Amino acid sequence: MVNFTVTEIRDLMDHKRNIRNICACAGVCVQTETVLRQAIAERIKPVLFMNKMDRPLLELQLEQEELYQTFQRIVENVNVIIATYNDDAGPMGEMRVDPSKGSVGFGSGLHGWAFSIKQFADIYSTLFKVPSAKLMGKLWGENFFKKTKKWSKVKDNDNERAFNMYVLDPIFKLFDAIMNFKKEETAKLLDTLKGKAPN
Repeated sequence: MVNFTVTEIRDLMDHKRNIRNICACAGVCVQTETVLRQAIAERIKPVLFMNKMDRPLLELQLEQEELYQTFQRIVENVNVIIATYNDDAGPMGEMRVDPSKGSVGFGSGLHGWAFSIKQFADIYSTLFKVPSAKLMGKLWGENFFKKTKKWSKVKDNDNERAFNMYVLDPIFKLFDAIMNFKKEETAKLLDTLKGKAPN
């Protein structure tokens, strides 16, 4: 978690968008609640960025479902704080963050990469010929894809969570290719994900 000074908080407020940078491992801290409360009081809609995503992959070596559950828990904790200080019937309306609505990003500031559900929805939209907005709703939450090419809201033995299958799996494969010096596979995965290797 990054601790912000009063000056930095004021600068964030001046931009009318509060980007909360939360560690993908440690989750929500006390400072998060303070800044969210202040942002809501100033009528600034929050955006959540789950930073340090490299740590669960490289250090902790979490499985895909464990990582999804960690992300889900962080989103829920942030939304509890937002619900505590925001009235959905008020002038700002609903302010909760939701990866399927584009208000949550994931990435690694240290390694200089990030993504949102929208970016993956755009990739798969052209591949599956399904509108990106529809896919965004499918790539987060209790949405599972069966090997028989059918969607389900219930986990069973022959399906996998869509976020894990369509978002985390390519990232895990990319990390594996990079860490094992597989240059051709890395280039192919980056091309598929429409990413760029640093110079």
